[in-house]
Amino acid sequence: MGNEENTSNTSNTRPLSIQAPRSQNESRQPQFQPIPNQPRQPTNLQGLLRFAMEATRNEDAPSASNFQPLDQERQRFLNDALTSMTVNVIEELQKSIKVLLGASELRAEDDPSEYDKALEVIANYVDNMDTANDFYKIGGFTIFGPCLNSTHSSLRWRAADIIAELTQNNPYCQEKILEAGLMPILLNMVDTDPSEQTRIKALYAVSCLVREYPISLRHLDVNDGYSVLLRAMQSPVEKLQIKSAFLLSSLCSKDENIDNMKTTLVKMGLIEQAAGLLAMQSLPCDTRDQLLRVLAGLANNNYLPALRECRRPELCLRQTLERLRYELKAEESVDEAVLCTQLLDQIFSDCETGQER
Repeated sequence: MGNEENTSNTSNTRPLSIQAPRSQNESRQPQFQPIPNQPRQPTNLQGLLRFAMEATRNEDAPSASNFQPLDQERQRFLNDALTSMTVNVIEELQKSIKVLLGASELRAEDDPSEYDKALEVIANYVDNMDTANDFYKIGGFTIFGPCLNSTHSSLRWRAADIIAELTQNNPYCQEKILEAGLMPILLNMVDTDPSEQTRIKALYAVSCLVREYPISLRHLDVNDGYSVLLRAMQSPVEKLQIKSAFLLSSLCSKDENIDNMKTTLVKMGLIEQAAGLLAMQSLPCDTRDQLLRVLAGLANNNYLPALRECRRPELCLRQTLERLRYELKAEESVDEAVLCTQLLDQIFSDCETGQER
């Protein structure tokens, strides 16, 4: 286009007269080719696919076009995909809520698949914070009573999983779940539910409910939640062990306003339990690492009640930490080995002189 504009401007300034013939070099100026026909704009789904293939053909490896008409199955798949992009989320949530309000009438011999599907729909949307808050505002929390108390474990664990998604890093929903009185129900599920998956999901919900939300610690304490977490750490279910140890280590690592919680946990025997578990040879690595962090959190800032408990000779904690440090170095688990060294220095460095911090 730039050459054409220059030519046009030049011809306008010349007198209308016979011009000298152009030289051979001038006659070899590049000739502009017309733009090839572009693909026709699509008017339906099949046309859209053809348009996309034709528009990107030059970018692909050279090959002949093998465009074939869509069969019914693929056309249905693409139609569903396009429809899902324009779904009305609130409308879908309201439909699922309406279904789940009947969960209280579901008997043990009934098929729960319709209710499971409704819970799956909700779970697909409420990980978004705005949608989670809207879910409460349209009455969505009314499903939790019927679902958490259902005779079907699939409804119980799916409902607990939704509570976890709703409350994770979401103070608004954390507050509303506590107001709904669901903390004691979740803790009881962690402690006594016959389904392992339900217990694990309920603990996940408790963890999301209390983390980064200090008000929830009062609810945890009043409902004997620390005892539930300590019992979960003794569970033969590995995921319960890991998740309860992780939650306790997270709580113990906080520096603000937790001395009362530390005192409670020390009096309840958390250090004794952690020392006993760490002495076990078959302890899962993830549980071991979290228990070391539990001890570090309790002993942080030279918290004297925790240090005294750790130094009880019958716990054999020094020998356990020395063994773990040796094993962790051999495994090249550097961070955990360093943590063992720090705990040994923090807890036992003054014991040789008979002094207490």
